[in-house]
Amino acid sequence: MNENHNWKLIEGYEDWKIYPVYQIFYFECIKTAAASSIASWEDINHIVTNQEAYDEHHLMLIDLAENIVNQAGIISRYFFPTKDNRNPVKSKIHQLRGEKLRELFSIDNDNILADRKFRNHVEHFDENLDKFLNQPVAGVIYPKTVFQNSAQISTIMHLFKAYVVSDFKYISLSQEIELPALVEEVYRIYNLTIDQNN
Repeated sequence: MNENHNWKLIEGYEDWKIYPVYQIFYFECIKTAAASSIASWEDINHIVTNQEAYDEHHLMLIDLAENIVNQAGIISRYFFPTKDNRNPVKSKIHQLRGEKLRELFSIDNDNILADRKFRNHVEHFDENLDKFLNQPVAGVIYPKTVFQNSAQISTIMHLFKAYVVSDFKYISLSQEIELPALVEEVYRIYNLTIDQNN
């Protein structure tokens, strides 16, 4: 059966984009992802400002940073849904939802969540890992490492997963993602979900 026949826009849907009474379900999903990201950020700050916690849990910084990026990728999908050219009717439902949520949360195409690297980290990690491991390596691959600053990283290091304390920077498959601006936007969105729900 042709999948296109299974999808149609309900009358009035294009005008609403999301029926107002259903918006809360999107807000709740976004809030959950944002809350998880914020909790990880607060745990990072606790570890890096507490020597005892750092000594015992410094490798957790990597997992916490990764969760922030993963949750940002999830949030990004709500605002910037992937287009499906094979099924334009089904895709339009998602595009309309993204338009409405961007409008409600004042998000434009310059927003940090529009950056594909957060989405790609979540959606294509397995493929990028294949590429990372399927290349000639001149130097050493470091599985999980925490650096105090970027000056400790040299060109012969190939970083599977790492965290740079002074820069609040997550590194995955040698790709760097700075967290402060991302977390700032996640906090803003989290607060808006509460305002919208109220």
